[in-house]
Amino acid sequence: MSAGHDRSLWDAHANADPLWAVLSMPEKKGRRWRIQEFMQNGEREIALLMRQLTELGVPAPTAPVLDFGCGVGRLSQALGRRFDDVTGADISPAMIALARKLNRYPDRVRYMCTSDAGIDTLPARSLGFIYSNIVLQHVAPEMAVKYLHDFFRLLCPNGLLVFQLPSHRQSPGEIEIVPMTEEAYNGTVALAGTVQRVAAPGEEIPVPILVRNISTHTWSQPGAGPMAAGNHWLDASGSRMLHQDDGRAPLPQMLRGGDDCKLVLRMHAPGEPGKYVAEIDLVHEGVTWFESKGLTTLRFPIEVSDGPAAPDVRVAIREYPVPDYPEDVLPPSDAESVPEAEPFPMNAVPHDAVAAIIAEHGGKLVHLEEDRRAGPDWVSYAYFVTAAP
Repeated sequence: MSAGHDRSLWDAHANADPLWAVLSMPEKKGRRWRIQEFMQNGEREIALLMRQLTELGVPAPTAPVLDFGCGVGRLSQALGRRFDDVTGADISPAMIALARKLNRYPDRVRYMCTSDAGIDTLPARSLGFIYSNIVLQHVAPEMAVKYLHDFFRLLCPNGLLVFQLPSHRQSPGEIEIVPMTEEAYNGTVALAGTVQRVAAPGEEIPVPILVRNISTHTWSQPGAGPMAAGNHWLDASGSRMLHQDDGRAPLPQMLRGGDDCKLVLRMHAPGEPGKYVAEIDLVHEGVTWFESKGLTTLRFPIEVSDGPAAPDVRVAIREYPVPDYPEDVLPPSDAESVPEAEPFPMNAVPHDAVAAIIAEHGGKLVHLEEDRRAGPDWVSYAYFVTAAP
């Protein structure tokens, strides 16, 4: 696929439904993303990434930072709240134009259109951190390989590269996780007993819950993949997430429409004393949290007292306040003259080939994790790599 075709494809998506083109959740198609919600999602992703790097023992990344495949700036704006020198790069002039209009940090975040000047024009060894998520999967394999080589040329010694990239398609017999119909994600979660409301830092808290499938569909894990109840930890106001994932309580293998089940979810109190809100949701692993489909989560307060911490206390997520972003920056939603854009291309680079590129440049793969963002048809990975000293 030519760069010109890529540019016109993503320009078409930018004119038709730019936020969904960047983050293509099925329930958000058709201009259902609100810009503030969209940018808050980017803040959450970067906050989770920073927490994960800390837990992995990876040294904190340093500026300058490159957000490769930035779209309208969902992640580069979040990075701009943490770093003083961020560049967002994208092949689509239309996406870059929107990103510049939405930029709330012009003193620290800039945008470049790679169809005008590619990232190979950036100085060698000039970047401390490169991040690219759900981008390279839409790039022709030969171009994805070129970009990986470019990334290593741009990284300064010991710089950090984090990117997501599919390796290969799964055979039909290997596919274990498939989305259910939208109507199937209709359930409720309620307490099924008492819960202690004061805990020591990191203490395990058993929570009895009642889960009911109020849809007309069967929740079949053999047919759709694993499902469970899971919890998040929010601040005392319930508005800011501190831990996205804590405990899990697997659902029965089959739960028919109208049936319910009782579970015990074992969660762990945060490591810092204070007041918190525990939130319990249902999750279709690798697909979605049920809240995003309309489920009302179960919430209740927990106070963490002073005292010795339990072992293996997780690092808290640190989210930054997100400024107001104007909705009227986006192209008019009622523009009937805008044709529907072509489907997104999906591509892969085999894991062995990626590992060979990392080794060729003297990089170190510090963490590899299976990634589901390419969808159930693909074996995909998130790579955490440090450049050679």
